[in-house]
Amino acid sequence: MIRQIYDTILKISFRNFIKHWKVGLLAILGTMVATMLLVGGLSLNDSVSAYLHQKLTKNFGDVDLIIKDKADTIFLPKAVNAESVELLLKQYPQVTKYVPVKIAQVTAKIKGKYVDLFAIAINENFEKFLGQNVQPFTISEDTARAFGTNIGDEIEIITAKTSFNIKIGAFGRGTLNFRGETASANGTIFLPESYFEEYSVYPLKDPNVYFVSTNLPVEQHETFAKELEEKEGSIRVIAGKYRLSTSPLNKIIGYLFIGFSGFTVISSFLFVSSFFGIIVEERKRSLGVLRALGYTSLRMFSVLFVEGLLYLISSEIVGAVAGIFFGRYLLDKINSFGREDQLFAFVQDRIPFNISFSTIVLGILIAMIVPVIILIYRSMEFSQITPSELYGDRPIEKKKKKGKVKRVFVAIVGILLFLFLLRTSYIYALLGLLSIVPLFYRNSLVTFVYGLSILASAYPLVGSGGAKDLLIRSGFALVGSIYSIFAFIPYAKAFFERFKNVSVVLALSYIDKHKMRNFAMFVIYAVTLILILVSAIVPTSISEYIKEKKEEGAFGYNFIIVENPIKTFFGSYKYLNDEQFVSKFQALVPIQLVQASFPNDKKKYTIIVSDERIFQHLKLPSEKLMNDIRKENWSKVPDKTLYLSNKILKTPGVEVTMVLKGVLPGISPKIVETLYIKGVYDPQETLLPLDGVLIWRNKKFFGAISGYAGVIKDPQKALEAQEFVARKLDGAFYITGEIEKLYASTNNLVDLSLQLFQLGFIAGFAGLAIITFRNVYARKKEIGMLRAIGADSKVVYRMFIYEALAIVLIATIVAILASIFVVKDLVAFVQPLLSSFKVVIPFWKVFVTLAGVFGITIIFVSLPASISQKIPPSEALRVFD
Repeated sequence: MIRQIYDTILKISFRNFIKHWKVGLLAILGTMVATMLLVGGLSLNDSVSAYLHQKLTKNFGDVDLIIKDKADTIFLPKAVNAESVELLLKQYPQVTKYVPVKIAQVTAKIKGKYVDLFAIAINENFEKFLGQNVQPFTISEDTARAFGTNIGDEIEIITAKTSFNIKIGAFGRGTLNFRGETASANGTIFLPESYFEEYSVYPLKDPNVYFVSTNLPVEQHETFAKELEEKEGSIRVIAGKYRLSTSPLNKIIGYLFIGFSGFTVISSFLFVSSFFGIIVEERKRSLGVLRALGYTSLRMFSVLFVEGLLYLISSEIVGAVAGIFFGRYLLDKINSFGREDQLFAFVQDRIPFNISFSTIVLGILIAMIVPVIILIYRSMEFSQITPSELYGDRPIEKKKKKGKVKRVFVAIVGILLFLFLLRTSYIYALLGLLSIVPLFYRNSLVTFVYGLSILASAYPLVGSGGAKDLLIRSGFALVGSIYSIFAFIPYAKAFFERFKNVSVVLALSYIDKHKMRNFAMFVIYAVTLILILVSAIVPTSISEYIKEKKEEGAFGYNFIIVENPIKTFFGSYKYLNDEQFVSKFQALVPIQLVQASFPNDKKKYTIIVSDERIFQHLKLPSEKLMNDIRKENWSKVPDKTLYLSNKILKTPGVEVTMVLKGVLPGISPKIVETLYIKGVYDPQETLLPLDGVLIWRNKKFFGAISGYAGVIKDPQKALEAQEFVARKLDGAFYITGEIEKLYASTNNLVDLSLQLFQLGFIAGFAGLAIITFRNVYARKKEIGMLRAIGADSKVVYRMFIYEALAIVLIATIVAILASIFVVKDLVAFVQPLLSSFKVVIPFWKVFVTLAGVFGITIIFVSLPASISQKIPPSEALRVFD
């Protein structure tokens, strides 16, 4: 008997599920979005985790620990005290083997591109550590693959003193595929030890690194490294495998994209709530017969719950499959963010796609939590309705009780919100009260006045407070916009009544009568559009600001040369003596970067030291100061004249005592000098801010970063200059080009985030289509009456189209109004830092987005709306629901 009952329940549920397959498809489309995003985002975590795990052996091999001297830097290597290190390592049985290594940085030219590589000397001890002979000129396998090189191909190695050509002898794997302590450098070329001396690859005689293997699991490497450092205070021990395996990158990428798509996930859940509410209303009459025949509350619950579960299971399966492809798409996007340019190349790994079955299950379970809770609540609510209420059309008595419960719930939420806002600001608390009143007293004029009051009250607060304040004000902007626009619906209806437009009037009448029924879809459209508009306007404005500023570079100079400190052992190249090189520039001025601080103050500032030539193209963000500089007679300006950031000192014309030293750690002596502050400026208006400019002719600070500041307008000449400097093993930075690459990557991320936001529309489009399906069947009587009195079928069709478009139009107006408010708030934050920052609206992008939303809305709603044209008047009048 029990089995027969449950068989009947399953049959009824399956019949309803199959019978309403059109609605089912839309339901699956709307509810699969959350699963797709969650599975896709979590698959990134799987992919990155698997990628990092394989790099442990792929790029480290037997190297568990890397030991360096504490004073060793990328600028100046320092030899390790071999005696003390080996004495230390011999004390620990955990150490299975170790080897001293000479490791240096070189520049290689491979297939027309320059790339920075490590160079490691091959000797007997190194080969013994590896347990194999090393072919001369072995290059990291990752490097070879990135450049598409083959064994026997010729590449050029450039050192601090000279350059030479070699032919690739082998591809290195494991330890021979070493890519630095982070496993993300460009790779290593393994050279015979004799080359290190012959071509001055390495400036020291003794090794500067120890490679160490242990018998410890990776999880214990960091603890052991710290123990070694504590035992021998002169060394720094890097546990590369441990750091890679515990990298936050394992999880952060996937969670970042899930965070970006958070509202899209929420919009999918709002759709679920709306959909199940519609299902309950649709099944009310048909299942009322079963209740009248004796079905218990539990059976009624089961009928609706099983049907809803079928929709959910179908959507989860579809969403999980779509999530796998979506994860691949996201990963392809990440892999496409390249750093390569015309001259310099970087070895970038392509992260292979990887997803585990447990990740798919986890994504499905997380995506189902909220929908299942909603389904249980709706099914329980449905099971308590009496047969007469189900079968008839009399008002349900529980609605009043339910209305009271809703009011109590809103009151409780309002009190909690008021207390939260009161802790932040009493003004926000008052605005919170203003926001709640229209929920209890529903009158169009009151709602409109309160909406405007909220916007007017929040406007004076624009730009104040921190990030939390901005988010709170954004919420009030949305609420105020919704109230203001929603209140106009009755007046819009009255306006169209004058033009006898039946379709529009009917559409607006139904929206006005059933505001809450459409509210979920309205919120989905409005908030998604706000996110898209803000994400389009703000980055575009920033890009335009940067476009104006990038030619200024750093204080007016857009080409910076940084001399390699290692070359101090061999002598630096005198660029100013090379007329052909200097001819590429409008100006080329020698500079030094030094640290400055006040006595007994630990805070450090970085300043430029140069002579008066620096002011040929210098641009400081102070019009008054620049006018004074242009009139200056530099022959009368003494050394030790300083132009300083007003964040450090606000008053010019005074003398200060400062401690100056080179920026290289451990080798730079300190000097104490009295400096004259000639002028101050605001560094926040500069693209690449520095703390000061010191005029001190012919002064050399030992340990300073030396170089040149140049102005070069021709990109081709900039490329030639970069190549020339690279061959001298110095650093060349074409700031204009670097900024263009940086913002190209930023725009890629912005475009990807916009695509994630736009996925929210899928739930919105499907939701509107389902609501229209519901409205077509629920309004059969009204449709029949319209057709009976002679209304054309196109009037009925347009009524449903206009209703959907009206919801989208209202949401669009709200989104535009709220976006204006939010963008203005963001700009108010930025302008104190960047006074010349202006809002730039990408009108074409905004227009295409809005046009696309309206166009796709029409497509989605056309199918259910077209059904209304096919309903005969006789049938429509005969069927009540």
